[in-house]
Amino acid sequence: MSRSVPSGRASLQFSQLAAALALFAAVLATGCATRASDAEDSDVEEPVSQGGTVGVAEGVTGTAWAEMSAPPKAGELKPDDLKWEIFRVPGKQPASYSYVRHEGRDAVLAKVEASGSILRHRHRIEPDQLGLVRFSWNVPNAGSGANLTLPQLEDVPVRVVLAFEGDRSRLSMKNAMLSELSRLLTGEEMPFATLVYSWSRVKQPGEVVVNDRTDRIRKIVVDSGDHGYNEWRSYERDIRADYRKAFGEDPGALLSFAVFTEGERNEGQLQAFYGPLKLIPASASAVASK
Repeated sequence: MSRSVPSGRASLQFSQLAAALALFAAVLATGCATRASDAEDSDVEEPVSQGGTVGVAEGVTGTAWAEMSAPPKAGELKPDDLKWEIFRVPGKQPASYSYVRHEGRDAVLAKVEASGSILRHRHRIEPDQLGLVRFSWNVPNAGSGANLTLPQLEDVPVRVVLAFEGDRSRLSMKNAMLSELSRLLTGEEMPFATLVYSWSRVKQPGEVVVNDRTDRIRKIVVDSGDHGYNEWRSYERDIRADYRKAFGEDPGALLSFAVFTEGERNEGQLQAFYGPLKLIPASASAVASK
């Protein structure tokens, strides 16, 4: 829910947000907006090629990678379980995501050149069932100047993004306005909280980086340094523990999980391979740990 701004401050607040519009693509890119209410949804999703904000990722949906990344559930998988979407950020050209086999593995190849968009799957997991997330990536090259703490050097080759539900009445005025701006630009609100697993050249593994534009996006560095290119790097993370570390409280329900690669400031094309994203529910992870 948006909040009204006192008239005496409206001009100042608006000018501040107008200045932030040029940077807002990065907020959305790392934040993965949440879907608006059903009453506001359109019945038709425009393909990304026609400029729609959300479109089906035809190169990924229904593939072996999508099947391996399907959220845990009882019974047979349904088409929606294998559906992945492209979230196109306003002001950015969409990146290319496609299913490939790379070094004997099922993977998604992300290709970006002065572009960036999110490949996501929307699936709700209640807080008491949040367990582990397993993912892997392979970066042929990291580009130059990737530094999580500097907005002007924020081209990061690989990110895994988790978006969470929460009590939106607790959002600050600034975050509520950013969320409303997101809704106006994309039809989707900014998530209550976004946890990002990322690579960094300068930050150390385990460090938490708070987004400089909104504290509702926080990144945990899982790998660092100018090394490890052209090889598969695999990770297993405790979602609940990482959320507590980043935000200092228990998480709400998970709304979506995604991968994101962008490249606006690097010269030439940036590529990255993602292995399947596997969510292990709390009940299964507890049994496995015994």
